[in-house]
Amino acid sequence: MSGKKKFQDIRFSFIIILIFIIVLIPFIIFKENLYVITSNSMYPNLNIGDLIYVEKKNSSNIKVGSIEGDILVIQGPDYYYENGLNPFFFNNLLNNTPIIHRVVGKIQKNEKYYFLMKGDNNLLVDGAYKIINSSEDYSYFFIEYNKSDAIYVSEDVVLGVYIFKIPYIGYLKIFFPYILIFIISIIIILICLKLTGFKIKIIKTKS
Repeated sequence: MSGKKKFQDIRFSFIIILIFIIVLIPFIIFKENLYVITSNSMYPNLNIGDLIYVEKKNSSNIKVGSIEGDILVIQGPDYYYENGLNPFFFNNLLNNTPIIHRVVGKIQKNEKYYFLMKGDNNLLVDGAYKIINSSEDYSYFFIEYNKSDAIYVSEDVVLGVYIFKIPYIGYLKIFFPYILIFIISIIIILICLKLTGFKIKIIKTKS
């Protein structure tokens, strides 16, 4: 293999790796600010697969309203669980699953802010209901809803305020491990083919 050929192969490999790195950089740099919508609770404003960007915001400046209220990302449902909400109402979400809902109420207590949240596509505010009777397997149950007893979320568990979204890009993050394996496999195959000089020749024959 000539020196020129080797240089071309190295340059090709470098370009492939560089493109791969450039694609990953935003996900690495803004990792703490990026979240993916994985449910329909905020439909139609946020849809499954949307990638959203959030930033920190002073609690006193967080807006309240069923339409214009800020959308918050909180650490997960554990705050609700710890304050008495049955995990059934959040489909037994794991504690590290972010919850992304709109602020519809706000109070200040002991110099700390607390927020009442609700999904745009949900009929009821978060944490305002409890099961008063049910079968062991929850095949039937009776729910009591009382907004005055709703759970207000402490500012301590707020991760950020929604700024903007990029539709569908969130699927890249959802399936990132599989995409990463696929891309790495393709890169390795292309580099091996290039370095070995292997070529595929397609011959068209007359029928």
